[in-house]
Amino acid sequence: MQLSLIPTFLVCVLLLMYSCTKENNEQVVIDLIDPQLKELVINTGFSDTISINGAVWSVAYVKDGLSGEQLKDAEGIPVQLDDIGTVKLADKWLELEKTDDNKLHITLLENFTDEPRNFVIGIQSENNQPQEMRFIQSRGEGYELIENDIVEIEGSRKIYISSEGCSTVTLVNNSDQEKKMETSVVFNDVKYSSEFSSDDYGAFDWIDKEDPFIFMDELMRDGAIVWADRVPYQKGIAFEDFMKPNGSKEELTIRPNSTVVVSGEMEYLERSAEFTFTIKNKTSGNRFKIRGIWSQKVPLVSHTLLH
Repeated sequence: MQLSLIPTFLVCVLLLMYSCTKENNEQVVIDLIDPQLKELVINTGFSDTISINGAVWSVAYVKDGLSGEQLKDAEGIPVQLDDIGTVKLADKWLELEKTDDNKLHITLLENFTDEPRNFVIGIQSENNQPQEMRFIQSRGEGYELIENDIVEIEGSRKIYISSEGCSTVTLVNNSDQEKKMETSVVFNDVKYSSEFSSDDYGAFDWIDKEDPFIFMDELMRDGAIVWADRVPYQKGIAFEDFMKPNGSKEELTIRPNSTVVVSGEMEYLERSAEFTFTIKNKTSGNRFKIRGIWSQKVPLVSHTLLH
């Protein structure tokens, strides 16, 4: 009878050993990331630090949330972050930093496009499967310029006289009486110019395309304001006519049966300035800065020449 019980006893022991081994081999999966951060739908940029629940962790990848393609840095290397330091995407809109206190600092710039930005950050601890944070980021509902710091570049201002934009016209009076004839037409092609340049991310994408005009620093000369107006904020150069449709006209009295040749010269002032704009996302309040160079050419005084 006792011998017949031995096989049954061995089976129980083996089952118990298997159960214990299975329990010991199973690893408890710990959330490395706050569950509330695993999927974020936003319409703003931000810069914030988050805690990772693990002593040893790394950023395993950053992927396009739709295609699964790994996103790369400026050198074309897939973004990863193992040690203390910083990585940035080639397009500059995302920067990740592993801090000295073992946290993850995320700097996400605004999405100025009409297409939502969908991406995933994979966080891995030791040999476990990466856990992901998914971001779906849309454009803010609007942006506003809240601070405008403009510093004229020393030595950039120059004043000169030029015939640029000026033409030559011939005024003919075939009558027997004096006649007043307009001479201001010689300045019809004279232009103000304004040019912005910046290499910053989204430098010209935040502005409302329906109303792209902003005020820049007024132009002072000898203690008097010689220019104060809005200019279009756009990449590259923009022009504005010196002669206004409803502006004053210059006239010259031409003697009877005579001809006068009229040309012109213009006194110009040029200057360049460094600008720093502080822009605010109207929805979230997120603020960011845009830096660049603004160059301006202003027609000051016209000179009519008679030949």
